[in-house]
Amino acid sequence: MAFDKKQKNILKKAGIKLVSLTEEQIFQIANQAILVNQMNDDQLVEFLRVANALYRGGKNIVSDADYDFIYLAELKKRLPQHPFLTNVEPEPVIVEKTVELPERMLSTEKAYSRAEIDRWIDRIEKAAKENNIDVDKLAVRVTPKLDGFAAYDDGNKLYTRGDGRRGTDITRVFARGLKVGGNGRRGQGAGEIVVNKDYFEQHLAKYFENSRNFQTTIIAEKKVDEHAQRAIKEKAVIFMPFAQLPSWEGSMEKLRSDFEDIMGQVWGMVKYDVDGVVLEVKDENLKNYMGATQHHHRWQIAATNVSVWKGQSCCRIGTDAFEWRHD
Repeated sequence: MAFDKKQKNILKKAGIKLVSLTEEQIFQIANQAILVNQMNDDQLVEFLRVANALYRGGKNIVSDADYDFIYLAELKKRLPQHPFLTNVEPEPVIVEKTVELPERMLSTEKAYSRAEIDRWIDRIEKAAKENNIDVDKLAVRVTPKLDGFAAYDDGNKLYTRGDGRRGTDITRVFARGLKVGGNGRRGQGAGEIVVNKDYFEQHLAKYFENSRNFQTTIIAEKKVDEHAQRAIKEKAVIFMPFAQLPSWEGSMEKLRSDFEDIMGQVWGMVKYDVDGVVLEVKDENLKNYMGATQHHHRWQIAATNVSVWKGQSCCRIGTDAFEWRHD
């Protein structure tokens, strides 16, 4: 197999040239004809770069679960300090002049097991005690993790996330009629452009391969596709500020004891594509104290792939056996 014209264009715009793998090997890996334990480090990183670029360009070759639980997990195990794991994941490449973002847009640290969530909670509680903050009164907010197109709205302009520091101006989407979710107000910071799942299946699936491909069309510099414009008009696609997301809020103790139930509840709170839930501490003093790495905020974490948490999914790691990733 070989890349089609659009896939080649995405990789070219992303500046990705195959060095350690051939196109045929890329597809063999994606189809697990070549297993992850048969790849060297350079091949693993190159495959991740290719898979990530194609996903964000709307031409994904592996599922989110395989990407996260097989390939990304393997890199974390082999090379936990590799730059690929610490850099902010870019949104789809847009060939336009970039500008400095009003505020850095970081990625979110991901947890793939209950044990990782418990360790994050332990870190939060330790930091709270170091700041004489009563852990029993510490509040946590849990929101759906939208699987859309990340952007930042400062009230004047809307920017793509880019590399987390510099993005592109896509304010034109509001001139096209795109609405803001929640209270409808501009200037609420970070959020994502998302499309109603049912609307996409009923009205857009025949024209677009997937919702990621559709989202890319919405921000295009050229004239918007007529089907996309209709979706904007009918408010099936919106910019949803994270601040306006529905949420569960409660104590750390409640989070520990009812985590799986909370995750399942929050997962179904929105009518858009979701690929996890995001947990964050609400105390601003604690947020400031914990700060951030180059890649993510320490006071925030995402739990992904609900089927794995419920013990209904497993991943082929490197043999004919399957490894359960639920701790």
